[in-house]
Amino acid sequence: MKLKTGTAFAIMVVLIIASVLFGAYKGWSGEKAHVDATYAGLESMLQTRVETAYNILSVAKRHLSDTDEGYLRVVMDRDEIDNQYNDLSRKAKANDALTKDAAALLAQLKAMESVQKDSRDKMYVESYLPQMLAESEERTVGAVYNQAAANFNNRINGTFSGFLAKLMGIKPASVFSAQ
Repeated sequence: MKLKTGTAFAIMVVLIIASVLFGAYKGWSGEKAHVDATYAGLESMLQTRVETAYNILSVAKRHLSDTDEGYLRVVMDRDEIDNQYNDLSRKAKANDALTKDAAALLAQLKAMESVQKDSRDKMYVESYLPQMLAESEERTVGAVYNQAAANFNNRINGTFSGFLAKLMGIKPASVFSAQ
């Protein structure tokens, strides 16, 4: 059976389109997997933030009521970061709030006479915990994940193959940002 030239050409065009779509999907899904692999580093840094909050709350519990407003704000921030079902934007908002709320709680503790009389807690409140809070914030903000996600999003949004990949279901990477 002979194929007509028009039919052969149509089959060739369909095969070329299918190849381009498959290539775009496969290439971009591989790049997205690379971005997703860097998420583990961000998650590890967020766990460090959660542990820092636990340490601050442990000291606070010795000097404040667990109904204290500052104490409760840090508890809520910690739980929002630690909640595996929250999206990155929500975790980023909680992370920003934790920085502010934990610093306020540490200032509140530093001003307390009971903390000043306890040499161990005084050292924690004036030195160790603020340093832990600042270092964990710095590492979280500068996470490799955000750079990888931003680069991926810029590339997928700026190319024809990226356009095709998005049509085939590849989604831009979520960015760890409170906006």
